[in-house]
Amino acid sequence: MTALHEARLQPDVYDDDDILLPLLEHAPHAALRLPDGRIMAWAEYGSSRGLPCVLIPDTGSSRLAPGWLLHDSALPSAIRLLAIDRPGIGASDPIGFGGTEQPAEDLRRLVETLAVGRVAVIGIGRGADDAFAFAARYPRLVSSVSAVSVRLPGTERSRRSFRHPRRATRQPWSGPLACWVQTAGRDADLTLESTWRRMLDRLPQTAAEVLGDRWMESDFREAVAADAALINPAWTAPARDTDIPTWALDPTAIGVPVEVWHGKHESGTTLAAVEEFAGGLPGWTVRPAAGSSAVLGAWTDILSVATRSFFVAN
Repeated sequence: MTALHEARLQPDVYDDDDILLPLLEHAPHAALRLPDGRIMAWAEYGSSRGLPCVLIPDTGSSRLAPGWLLHDSALPSAIRLLAIDRPGIGASDPIGFGGTEQPAEDLRRLVETLAVGRVAVIGIGRGADDAFAFAARYPRLVSSVSAVSVRLPGTERSRRSFRHPRRATRQPWSGPLACWVQTAGRDADLTLESTWRRMLDRLPQTAAEVLGDRWMESDFREAVAADAALINPAWTAPARDTDIPTWALDPTAIGVPVEVWHGKHESGTTLAAVEEFAGGLPGWTVRPAAGSSAVLGAWTDILSVATRSFFVAN
């Protein structure tokens, strides 16, 4: 997997210009200026002539996520993968206090600036919320949405409170990377095998099952450490307009094909809940993946299906 768009200098910044940022060791990246003055950064992987796919990482992850997400899968030569830094993560500026997140507008700016035409959008966990928001508002810019290990609002809490109304609810699942970092501790060296060995007995079951034995490979540990290093623990994103995203209230508003990739044994939002939600929705397809999550292990199929969406009439 080859990262492209190497940046060697940082010129003056203008509203409509790309900003070339200094080369990072793990993934060269670029950025653009958004209308509100913020900088939005992304890294590019694959072929510059490939079909453009925008990857929106889960909360607590960055543009470096493909380094460990695609650890066992070669990026198809037909793909140009653009992984973004969400606001306040990595090289992307945070939203000012009092501001609100506008993921659809940020992504529109990215797509129009790069002049790539339509894109396949891939959202992981909470990143799927942003992917759906963009597709609903600008369907002509989107060939398909791939929602990976999506989290349906309220499913985990309502199920527990019904069965155990007096039991305190656990913190909601925030994705494997956030869980690994929390378990290891912010000052832990995630490149060390000894760090991961100490974590194994303390990891929640889902996070341990997603991890498997990948921690034993040094390049996987280094990729996870690089991604985690871009998390800003002092930054908290502004609250969104509603706790329930619009797509969950009106999924028919997504006017493009939707592929939902979900682990057969995921906790929190289960495969059964996803199938019940998406069943009968026109254009929605649920694709079960082996194991406790679709986040690792299903990327060959995810990218293959995303590629095909460019050649299928919406």
